[in-house]
Amino acid sequence: MDKKEIQSFSLSRLLEDHELRPGDLYYDGCLIASRVDSQCDIHTDLFSYPVRMDAIALVFCSKGSITLTSNLTRQVLGEHALYINLPGSIFQVESMEGAELHAAICEKEFIQRINVDLKLLSRLFLRLERQPLLQLDDEQWQEIMRSFDEISRERTRYLDDAYSAEILRSAIRMLIYKVSRIIDRYSECPHTEQDAHSPRNRQEEYFQRFMNVLTQHYTQERSVGFYASQLNLTPKYLSTLIRKTTGRTASEWIDDYVILEAKNLLKYSTMSIQEISYSLNFPNQSFFGKYFKNHTGQTPSEYRMSR
Repeated sequence: MDKKEIQSFSLSRLLEDHELRPGDLYYDGCLIASRVDSQCDIHTDLFSYPVRMDAIALVFCSKGSITLTSNLTRQVLGEHALYINLPGSIFQVESMEGAELHAAICEKEFIQRINVDLKLLSRLFLRLERQPLLQLDDEQWQEIMRSFDEISRERTRYLDDAYSAEILRSAIRMLIYKVSRIIDRYSECPHTEQDAHSPRNRQEEYFQRFMNVLTQHYTQERSVGFYASQLNLTPKYLSTLIRKTTGRTASEWIDDYVILEAKNLLKYSTMSIQEISYSLNFPNQSFFGKYFKNHTGQTPSEYRMSR
């Protein structure tokens, strides 16, 4: 590894460097693993220098501690702590002291495939950017461990039938939503140390206002200009604010909402593709098909058949 560069790696790269152990689960872009023996084997050259991982990682520390740097901030995970790594975040493992860990590492595409509602998750991203380390109380910890136990049980009795895959997806989706609820409860706490009139807080306020308007109008409006006008901003200024606050453009947020809604309708509704295109305010089925394929690599028909 070139120590002068910040390396990026995927979940598949992680699996190349670390063989699965008995009890580990890799399923369709998600790795569930526990390291609760005397030898935790994740501190290798892959993590010894700053790296980016193109996946969402939920790391729970049940015993001991692990010290790492996340986006230039030093974090120490102690007992019953949760660290959340968002895709693109830079982190580095500094040391471990008798660490026993449970982890769920999910590719973004996996999150979308199991139909986790991104509208519910999007407003949590800013909270994680400020503080990716959370301390769980006993009740929260036990609830999370029950989810890991449920996933483990489903793994051992997994059958090649029409139900096992959906049961397993539901168990993993439940874990993600439980973590989201914990993050949301932390988000409700006031941050008195921050100046409410600071530029950063104003940016976050505009982002929240943008998301509120987006959740109301995304099925009918895909233009950045529309959302800018709703906030009394110019399109350029809105785009600048959203990128500074989230690292993503306003257009990317809009497209994610539209595509997720289209996928849900294609999978769960009996609407025709033409009806779906009209419900999302596309001028015709052809335009909708091109838009959908541009963002997913599949036509609406191919996506519907693949589910």
